Amino acid sequence: MGVNIKFEPEGQGGIVAEGSYLWDAAKRLGIRLPAKCEGRGECDTCAVVVQEGATLLSSLTDAERVHLSQDRLAAGERLACQVKVERAGDLVLRAVPVTEREETPEEAVKDFRKEFREMPLERKFATLFEFEAMTAYQTLNAISNIPSKVGEKVLDIMAGRGRRLSRRERDAHRPAEHRRTSNEAGQKEKQST
Repeated sequence: MGVNIKFEPEGQGGIVAEGSYLWDAAKRLGIRLPAKCEGRGECDTCAVVVQEGATLLSSLTDAERVHLSQDRLAAGERLACQVKVERAGDLVLRAVPVTEREETPEEAVKDFRKEFREMPLERKFATLFEFEAMTAYQTLNAISNIPSKVGEKVLDIMAGRGRRLSRRERDAHRPAEHRRTSNEAGQKEKQST
């Protein structure tokens, strides 16, 4: 059986299979729901309001309880990446506006570009100089950390080699009956890493 999904206010929609997640169903129908976390249930950007057909959907997930307030849940909001369509029927959804949810990075960049275009020329120069100063600071900070990161890697390699040499030396002095067991344990340890 199929589920007839309609996204308001555009009225876009179609039929999807039972067992589909709302986020995947929207993508299949050509509807782009934002998802800052790429659909892993780690944000609220893919929130939708279920206007009709709430009984067709899976129960609330822990991610929804974490990212949606009680007021939002009571208003019928669900995270599209977490909700599975479990039964056939008609489903009407509405994407939650940006003002009611977290803004995605793409939306923030789009907003900044619009704001930057509307700035007076003097303010544009000031903003660009500010960005250059921040970039220079971050670059110098990253460059100053390179020697310590290289040193950490060298010390990690040396410590690992020291542990392997110590283990070999210990194994060489163990009784012959225990050496096979120790060697097998060492092989298992190497395979697990």
